Amino acid sequence: MKKNVVKILNIVVTVLIVLVLIASAFVLVCTFTSREEGDGVPNFFGKAPINVLTDSMKGDGELNFDKGDLILCEVVSPDNRVDAKYSEGDVVTFQQDADGDGYNDYVTHRIYKINKDGTYQTKGDNNDTYDQDPKGTTVFSNIQAADVVAVYKGSKIDGIGNFIGYIRSQEGFFLVVLLPMIIFFLYTAVRVVMNAMAYSKEKGFAKAQEAIANADLTDEQKQKAIAEYLAAQQGEQEPEQSPAEAPETIEKQPEEPTESEDA
Repeated sequence: MKKNVVKILNIVVTVLIVLVLIASAFVLVCTFTSREEGDGVPNFFGKAPINVLTDSMKGDGELNFDKGDLILCEVVSPDNRVDAKYSEGDVVTFQQDADGDGYNDYVTHRIYKINKDGTYQTKGDNNDTYDQDPKGTTVFSNIQAADVVAVYKGSKIDGIGNFIGYIRSQEGFFLVVLLPMIIFFLYTAVRVVMNAMAYSKEKGFAKAQEAIANADLTDEQKQKAIAEYLAAQQGEQEPEQSPAEAPETIEKQPEEPTESEDA
C-alpha cells in the first residue's frame, strides 16, 4: 500500500513539474523575444500570444474572440512594418495608450476604413464607435502601418488568456513557476539523500552478510548474527525490564519444624 502511494505521488509530482517547465519556457521565450523586438511584442515562434482583456471583439465570426481568450497573432517583423499594406476587414494588433496610464497597451481590432493619407481607422466588432473619430474626438489616433505589430488570422485558445497574463506578472511568475520549482528541487534533494542512505545501508548489509557467511559459525549462529545486525541498524534494541515490570519471585521460606505431641 505504501509503495503504491509513493508511486502515485511521484507520478503527480512529475506531471506538475512538466507543466511548470512548459509554462516557464513559454514565459521566458515571450519575455526574451519581446525585448529583442524592441517594442515589447511577445514572439513565440512567430506568434504573438495576446491576452484578451475586454469583449470589444466578441461575436460569432471567424475572427472574433471573447474576454479571457488567448489569441495567437502573426508577428509582423519590424523591418516590414513600414511598407506593410492592410485591407478593410483585417484584424490587426497595434499599441496605444488604451487606459490613459501613460503606457501602451495591445489593442486587437478590425480595420473598418482606410483614410486617404494611408492611415487606418479601427473598431471593435462589439463596440458602437470607431477607435478613431474622424471629427476629431478620438479614442486612439489614426494608426499607421508601422504601428501594427501583429495580424490576427483566427488562431486562439479559449479561456486561458487570464492565466497566461497572470503568470507573466511578477506575482504570478513567482507563485506559479518559481515556487513550485523550489519545492520540486527540495523534494528531489530529499529523495536523493534518502536513496543514498538506503543504498549505503543495503551495501553495508551485503558486506555484513558476506562477512558472516565466511565466518566459522554454525547456521544458527549466522542467522542470529544477521538478526542482531538488522536490529542494530533499525535501532530495535530490547528495552531493559524495569523493577516494576520484573516478574515477582517468591522466595521459599524454610519450613518450621512441627512439634510432635507427646504420647
